[in-house]
Amino acid sequence: MRRNRQLVAALLLLWASGAWAEALSMGVRGYLVQQEVFSLFAEPGEEIRLELASYDTDKLQLQLDGQAYGVAGEGYWVLTAPERAGLYQLQLEHGETHARSQVNLFIGHSVPAGEEELNGYRTGPPPPGHNKYPDFYPQPQLYFEVTADNVDTRLSEHFTLRQFLCKQESDYPKYVILKESLLVLLEGLVQAVQQAGYPVDTFGVISGYRTPYYNKRIGNVPNSRHVYGDAMDLFVDMDEDGKMDDLNGDGQNNRADVDLLYKIVESFKQQPGNRLLVGAWGVIIRRHTTVDLYIWMPGAFAPAGNRIKL
Repeated sequence: MRRNRQLVAALLLLWASGAWAEALSMGVRGYLVQQEVFSLFAEPGEEIRLELASYDTDKLQLQLDGQAYGVAGEGYWVLTAPERAGLYQLQLEHGETHARSQVNLFIGHSVPAGEEELNGYRTGPPPPGHNKYPDFYPQPQLYFEVTADNVDTRLSEHFTLRQFLCKQESDYPKYVILKESLLVLLEGLVQAVQQAGYPVDTFGVISGYRTPYYNKRIGNVPNSRHVYGDAMDLFVDMDEDGKMDDLNGDGQNNRADVDLLYKIVESFKQQPGNRLLVGAWGVIIRRHTTVDLYIWMPGAFAPAGNRIKL
């Protein structure tokens, strides 16, 4: 009996401290997000609006690196991004329910016109874009700095900054292009795979962001979605052996497993609200040992081959 009382007391203490508080639900650049940790990618001085229609904003507290920040409106919160590039931490908490979320705010660097490196990190020339579809291929404007200190920062519940880095060899600092929409997509896919019966914590990553320099070096097309920061080649790797897992339980790691993953993604895409989130995807078999799925955001036109235009 005494042990039960101690357990109840411990649970109450956790609740009171906010350790079990749910994440806040907020609108971020048009996407609904409800996660304990999420990330925003912004330019210096940018005005950022967080939609919080589900809450009385008078009862919300927003802090930037421990200091009160931003201005509350009816159903939203507006803040101005710092002028200095770097990583900042926003803490948003409801004063009564203790619902809370941490938002990692990345402020980007720009590469001066004509330059092909940033602080010693080789980026290469900007991607060519597309004359017919310029809105689908906008020139990247911001590069977000990755250091030895922040490389393992959680960008969202199931993904870290390290997973999106370009594979090119270099010292720190490194730089990456990222978009909130890709995080929303990937988190949705994690949930879909979990609901299908596979308890993934994240995905194995073959390729995330690529600098135009590295993208050219490996022989990829200049307008690869990877150079725009909205693509990922991924696979299920719960045992962390660097290979696609045996999802169908036939004792082999092969195309049948990635086809199963493919069907999960297809089902995810058909759900209301997801059609505009998913762009295109396809299957890659690498060296007959690793099978992975590549996926990118809307706005891209799939080239010939086994990629699918949606």
